[in-house]
Amino acid sequence: MWTSKYFILVAINLPLVIIGTLGAIASYKTRRTSKKKSAVQVTFWIAVGIGLFLVQPAYNALVKNNLTDSPPMSLFDVVLLTLLLFSLLLIKNANQRISVLNAKLSRMHEDMVISGEWQGPSRLDVPVRDDRPD
Repeated sequence: MWTSKYFILVAINLPLVIIGTLGAIASYKTRRTSKKKSAVQVTFWIAVGIGLFLVQPAYNALVKNNLTDSPPMSLFDVVLLTLLLFSLLLIKNANQRISVLNAKLSRMHEDMVISGEWQGPSRLDVPVRDDRPD
């Protein structure tokens, strides 16, 4: 049933899917993301995992019903799909870090305003340009 290229596709990408799913669950448990956002992320990664398992049966069904003439998946396709999933995982992690840093920055700004340490930009600090014609 499984040819070696499809097995390689699943074997390489399944750990990425598991890491993505566990990362979404862990970020919810540590209260870094909301329940809704974590549910969307878990659903996305599970859908990607199911899609990985359905690639070969879907391709075989398309060929059987004469709906495609494309050749079977090559190793280059496996590498591209792996890079795509890895990129999605990196983007998810970067977005999560940016969100955490944004929340920290907001809290720091709020604390500075409350404590009176930050007075805001001063009008005197802005250089005055006199470009009016004489």
